[in-house]
Amino acid sequence: MAARNKKNGKAPSAGITSRTVGIFLVLLFIFIFEFFLRTWCGVQCIRVGYEITEATERQEDLLDRRKNLEIELARLRSPNTLNRIAEPRFGLVTPKPDQIVVLP
Repeated sequence: MAARNKKNGKAPSAGITSRTVGIFLVLLFIFIFEFFLRTWCGVQCIRVGYEITEATERQEDLLDRRKNLEIELARLRSPNTLNRIAEPRFGLVTPKPDQIVVLP
C-alpha cells in the first residue's frame, strides 16, 4: 500500500509543485541578474580602459607641447634673437662703452 499524506490522506504526487516552480524562478532570476551584472561590469572595464588610453595620449601630447614651448622660449630669450627683433622693431642698438653706467 502507498504511503499517504497525513494532512489530506492523499498519496504524495511526483509532479512539479508550485514551490519547486517558485524556487526555479528565483534561481533563474538570480542567474539572469548575475549575467547582466557581469556583462555591465565588462563593458565598464572596456570603457574605462579607453578613457585611460585617451588620457595617456593627451598627456604625451601635452608633454611634447610643453617641451616645444620651452625650446621656443629659450630661443626667444637668446641675445642674438633679442638683437634681431629689437633693432628693426624698436630701433634699439647695443650701447657704446661710454653709454654704460655702473651703479655702486
